[in-house]
Amino acid sequence: MPDEEHEAGSRSAPSEPILCLHGRTALVTGGTDGIGKEIARGLARRGCRLIIVGRDAEKGARAEQELRLSTENCDVDYLQADLGLMRHVKRLADEVGARWPSLHYLVHDAGVVLGRRELTAEGIESNFAINYLSRFALTRHLLPLLLAGGGPERAARIVIVSGAAQGGKVHFEDVNLTSNFATLRAVMQSCRANDLFTAELAQRLPSQSPDPQVTVTCLKIGVVKTQIRRGFPLWMRVLVPLLFDPLLGQTPQDAAEAAMRLLLAKDLEGVTGALFMKIRKLKRIAPDNDPRDREDGRLLWQLSEELAARGLAFADMPARRSMAAGVAG
Repeated sequence: MPDEEHEAGSRSAPSEPILCLHGRTALVTGGTDGIGKEIARGLARRGCRLIIVGRDAEKGARAEQELRLSTENCDVDYLQADLGLMRHVKRLADEVGARWPSLHYLVHDAGVVLGRRELTAEGIESNFAINYLSRFALTRHLLPLLLAGGGPERAARIVIVSGAAQGGKVHFEDVNLTSNFATLRAVMQSCRANDLFTAELAQRLPSQSPDPQVTVTCLKIGVVKTQIRRGFPLWMRVLVPLLFDPLLGQTPQDAAEAAMRLLLAKDLEGVTGALFMKIRKLKRIAPDNDPRDREDGRLLWQLSEELAARGLAFADMPARRSMAAGVAG
């Protein structure tokens, strides 16, 4: 299937600026800065009840206040969570479920690019834990709220914001990359995991023919000027501004506009399991159609269940923390 250009992808569709989202609820991870904050701003301006999630409580409180003032929407709440930790993901989901009866939009934007191999306190490689596993776990926990918010004619929408990298692989025997860590390998692994998760989740979501109740799409974005660059290895901090920014660099607002299209566009109602790329324009991209993809998706789902459960169990077993380096899936 050829790539499908969405000419309106670089700007909002004509009806979107006046689309009213009063009575609807959105959760945006990474909503305290960068792309996530601009997505949050766009939703809040339309009257949406908004939950932003970030790790830094002081920064989160500032973002909450700034978004309330700039959008004239007082229904903005910040919740603190370190999404690299499965116990924090579970606590976050429990708090959301206790305070809000339904969700209509879930945006997974929180991410990192770490230039050296680090394990979380639960023994999982940090790039993989934050950029992929947290998304799997949080979606699973929040699915009842999304099902409560979605309907056959207006589905709840999940948007996964990921990197533009393609051609990577999930190292099922060593997702912690204990023997061959490199920044690009870690980034490509998490991007591949997000691609597979998007397709697999779409297959597993409850189906209400002809229209789904919940949809999921993945937005693969190119070079964006955000604070994520602070974690880049030195060579990336030097080369990306020199080689990529002049021709391909995007602002957080550019990337957020593409995400808003996936969240709100009427012509994307019911579209699920699809991958979109935003570098210059937003376009739908064809999957590899590799017969192994479906099997890899099933394997990744099983591995993710095991890792998420292991993370929760690990948090309750301090004596085993010295074994963290052995967690490889």
